[in-house]
Amino acid sequence: MENMARTNINTDINTDINTRPTVAIMRPVRYERDSIQVCRKAGFDVISAPMIKILDKRDEYFDGFVSRILAGQSDIVIFTSANGIDHTLDKVPDRDAFINALNRITTIAIGPKTREAAQEQRIEISFMPESYSSVGLVEAIRNDVRGKLVDIARSSHGAPVLVEGLKVAGAEVFETQVYEIASPARDSAQEELIQAIMEKTVDAVVFTSSMMVRNFLGMASQMRCEDEVIRMLNYGGIIVAAIGHPTSNTLNMNKIQVNIISNEYTFYALITEVKKEFGIYYD
Repeated sequence: MENMARTNINTDINTDINTRPTVAIMRPVRYERDSIQVCRKAGFDVISAPMIKILDKRDEYFDGFVSRILAGQSDIVIFTSANGIDHTLDKVPDRDAFINALNRITTIAIGPKTREAAQEQRIEISFMPESYSSVGLVEAIRNDVRGKLVDIARSSHGAPVLVEGLKVAGAEVFETQVYEIASPARDSAQEELIQAIMEKTVDAVVFTSSMMVRNFLGMASQMRCEDEVIRMLNYGGIIVAAIGHPTSNTLNMNKIQVNIISNEYTFYALITEVKKEFGIYYD
């Protein structure tokens, strides 16, 4: 865990074991129920309002991606998320043939959730990097990709470092965007979450992507309270937690101080770090 800007943060943390602290989360609908359960099991009450909307996408590169895999031309296929697997399989004309072809080549998953989603579909994962990030994957395989044809299926907001890093390492890289991330329409749940921050009835706020940060602040702007929300996150005794440095950097660029950064790119790992901050050591 890396801690930053701790001034005035711990003064208002409730350490009464009989009172559960409240964490605000903004996970997509697909992950919302499981994320709430993770938080409750960790000892938190939860305010949840999705600030990310996931939409299917089929770009002009998808057919070539499928054709290369079916023809056995790809050496490595990379899935960066469970959504990437689902939105890929939903669009292939013959799912069984595609999965069988994937299982004849090296298939990589970033993170355990992605691997689990693959395994549920009978996709055999050849490798998962220890660091669940594009940077971590490039570092892990850069010495083994020279002259290889690499296909990547991911979102429209994927980090450029994955494609650029593999190309620098000597790979021929193709990318298809199989889904996109958008801001959901404003609703009462989002308004209640932002109001809870304003009223300081939450003890921690968790951000899991840069897009989530931007959508959250965009919603606060629509409510005409963006400056006040930022002030409360910085000086209201609320813990701000982020998955990874890209999300943390986006918060910093928007003048929000980050107290906890999880270097493991999973929601569970981040909540575990938040749990430690509150001195919760029971399940």
